Amino acid sequence: MNRAPDVVVVGAGIVGSAAAYYLAGEGASVTVIEKDAVGSHASGFAYGGLIPIINPARSGAMVTLSGLSVELHRELAKALPDETGIETEFRSKPSLMLATRLGEVAGIRSTYEWLRENHRGDVRWLEGHSELSSVEPRVSESVIAALYADISSEVEPYKLTLALAQGAEIRGATVRHGSVNGLEFQNGRLHAVKIGQETLVAGTVVISAGPWTRDVAGWLGISLPVEPLKGQILRLRAPGPPLETGVWWDGDYATSKPDGLVWAGTTEERVGFDDTPTVQARDKIMESAVSVLPYLSEAQLIRQTACLRPIAADGIPILGAVSGKQGVVIATGAGRNGILLGPAMGRVAADLALGKRPSCDVRGLEPGRFKSEK
Repeated sequence: MNRAPDVVVVGAGIVGSAAAYYLAGEGASVTVIEKDAVGSHASGFAYGGLIPIINPARSGAMVTLSGLSVELHRELAKALPDETGIETEFRSKPSLMLATRLGEVAGIRSTYEWLRENHRGDVRWLEGHSELSSVEPRVSESVIAALYADISSEVEPYKLTLALAQGAEIRGATVRHGSVNGLEFQNGRLHAVKIGQETLVAGTVVISAGPWTRDVAGWLGISLPVEPLKGQILRLRAPGPPLETGVWWDGDYATSKPDGLVWAGTTEERVGFDDTPTVQARDKIMESAVSVLPYLSEAQLIRQTACLRPIAADGIPILGAVSGKQGVVIATGAGRNGILLGPAMGRVAADLALGKRPSCDVRGLEPGRFKSEK
């Protein structure tokens, strides 16, 4: 029988796969437990837009985590194809952030001003259709203004998650199917992970089970208020040349992907664990997309997807060790920022599982910020 793993990782989405990849790279014995398949939920169906979190009003830990993750995305884009043969389709792609209502102009303008002071790249403020047309002539004349910035990138989330998992296996990790249904402790320290009727002895567990992480709260006697945030995306065959920028407005987006399709989304639905695509979401997304990019009225719908992103009650990730339960690390709850933050969350989770100082300061993101269950 193989020796007990140093670390068990629960969940093979982008966070769990990244954690396993970095853990195995440090020489740890790692077993990943996935109840379905690698990247079979939110990590496999997300858009994959990587816009750094730069808003100074956001949590400092979020900004720091985002900065680390952008660096890691660039490193992984070079390393993973060589290690696994999987191209993750990482590419730099500017963003065009639209103000479609007067009330939005000031907020987007403040981001522009901040970038002008802090970013050395191509940042422009565009007003009126003539200026907007210089970047994307198909934008609706109803758009008031826009921020153009070369700060963003895109990746194909499923391929990235799969490459991380396969990279972890190449480095010595084991990825296996199973459903974790409990944890065992001895003197306040993790002793084993329960997988069905099996008990797997382990030194540390990383819980990165997406919206299902909430089930773990009862095993630990803590509060982990994570719920599914359903998001739907349309994949469209559109006329004309591809969009040269990612286009963002009012929480929605459209972008041309390497598959030749325009991906447009999204929704934010709190409907439990129902991941069925709906006609209502299709119509909502199309109406929104056509309002800013009228040419999409001629697009053909090729595919509609839906996934369940894990969102914490306060809207920021849960990342850190569990106080009073040695050997347990929680890494989840990034919501719509899951692909952006996934590599850094996995890196930090790996650091904590190995007893190392985290690669970036995540104070304020720890699970202990929520009131414990009685």
